[in-house]
Amino acid sequence: MSNVELYVDPVCPYCWQTSAWLRQVQRLTDIEVTWRFISLRFVNEARGYDGAPELYPTVHRQGTRLLRVLAAAREHAGNEAVGVLYARLGDELWEAEPPAPGDFDAVLGLHAAGVDPRPALIDSGLPSSLASALDDEGYDGLLRQETEDALRRAGDDVGTPILGFDPPDGPAFFGPVIAELPSDADAVELFEAVGRLARWPGFAELKRSQRGLPALRMLSRLGSGG
Repeated sequence: MSNVELYVDPVCPYCWQTSAWLRQVQRLTDIEVTWRFISLRFVNEARGYDGAPELYPTVHRQGTRLLRVLAAAREHAGNEAVGVLYARLGDELWEAEPPAPGDFDAVLGLHAAGVDPRPALIDSGLPSSLASALDDEGYDGLLRQETEDALRRAGDDVGTPILGFDPPDGPAFFGPVIAELPSDADAVELFEAVGRLARWPGFAELKRSQRGLPALRMLSRLGSGG
């Protein structure tokens, strides 16, 4: 059995696609997934947003608000509750009806406006009162700690998602970034391959240019330039 950690921010579509792949592998094997937090808002505090779309800072603030709710869910009911709630929130953010064709700003606008987590909480069997954590900065210390942990293990020049093996201090790296979900057989093969690379101490990086946006319903009507 392998134990892995996935550091996620709900507003990152690549996190969502990687999480869907991990759930696929979890269904087919005996891996255990621990859901950890990484705030893109905190990651970009020092880096800034020069050259990024205008709405990115607002979207990342909304991601941090949702992370607070996920942290409250963990506090209330543990890791499994985080996984269930993240899945429900991700469905709303990334598998909902897409906006007008080619309008990436419309997607950012939807996410910048924020998501009401109460329906997802109820669907997950959690108290809707946990939605009060949206504006509870008391959770930010935990979010910063886990963000710093992710960057300590994978490097401070990476983004999201970050996948860690053999927690709490095993190897971690940025990715895998996948545009489309693989077949069941390929999903397991991919997991075994990245695990072997991650655990080899001499391995540092394997990368190629982004091949396109994740194949998610919310992004299905956008051009590759989004």
